[in-house]
Amino acid sequence: MYKYIVLIGLTSLVFPSCKHEPDLSNQPTISFVNDIQPLIGTNCSTSGCHDGSNELITLESYDEILKIVKPNKARDSELYQNITKLYGEQAMPPSKPLTEGQIQTIYLWIMQGAQNN
Repeated sequence: MYKYIVLIGLTSLVFPSCKHEPDLSNQPTISFVNDIQPLIGTNCSTSGCHDGSNELITLESYDEILKIVKPNKARDSELYQNITKLYGEQAMPPSKPLTEGQIQTIYLWIMQGAQNN
């Protein structure tokens, strides 16, 4: 019995499960101006962080934010990767993580094409 459990565990490492993106057609359209810009402004582009006052990437405009976003590909976007990390220097924001709702809003915006709307 034990060797079957080990075999199943090793198989899952060699053949990872397929990752399908969820159906987002019934989700509300996320607005950059109304939803994303205020969220990033309040949590990321604050004084001393991503506001352009230091060598960190600036996140004060759509064009600047889009440098770390791959439209329609949230999991490949640096922004999404960093806000979903729990530990390490790339975990953002470092002092207070975003809520699940805030993370979901950013995810939906990216998956909807990261529009400047």
